[in-house]
Amino acid sequence: MKYAAFLIAALPFWSIISCNGQGFQAGVNASYLMHLQPEADGPGIGVQGGAWASWAINGKSRLHLSIGHRRLGGFNRLYLETRISGTSNDLRRTVSAVQLMALHYVDAELGWAFSASPDSRWLYYAGVYYALLANWQYYDRTLVSIDESGRKRGEVSGPNRPVRNELNDKDLGLRLGVSYRLLDGLSAQFRVRKGFSDLVPGRLFTDSPKDHLAAFSLGLSARLF
Repeated sequence: MKYAAFLIAALPFWSIISCNGQGFQAGVNASYLMHLQPEADGPGIGVQGGAWASWAINGKSRLHLSIGHRRLGGFNRLYLETRISGTSNDLRRTVSAVQLMALHYVDAELGWAFSASPDSRWLYYAGVYYALLANWQYYDRTLVSIDESGRKRGEVSGPNRPVRNELNDKDLGLRLGVSYRLLDGLSAQFRVRKGFSDLVPGRLFTDSPKDHLAAFSLGLSARLF
């Protein structure tokens, strides 16, 4: 998190020192994101948003820097374990359930945006990103059903599993995309993201192939100045 905080704090500074430079632009963006999962029947849904700045290289290309937050939702990874112990007069049934639901990242991205001509509404993009895991959402409960000589009672506890140890704290990858200028200062964006890191390397939730991020997003980008 300390690296992300540094980058976020540095962006306004870069903006100030660059405002007088020819071709500097900055703004914000937001989009919906869909990502594929090795074990799921369908894609997971997420959102992302942040701030960006760009500098003109020439009339048809720009250097692009962005910083933001990304949430990958809809994981629905489940670990379920059932244990039975005791005798016929004293029976104990234990059910443990752990479900991973969402991952939150802070992203920093550096890329190159280019167009076929200075007047074209279409802009193409290629870049690399580095992401740090900021937070994660999960459900962790253990239910114990106890039958003692015909008298039944239940106990619930949680959380009790180190889900953090199952997750990778960083991700590195590529992003490609295209944008179309709707109005002066407002563009629609389509992006494809491919990660190289295994997001869930632990063995608790899955024995599937590695969880390399494969996602696409659709959203808007607004130029502030």
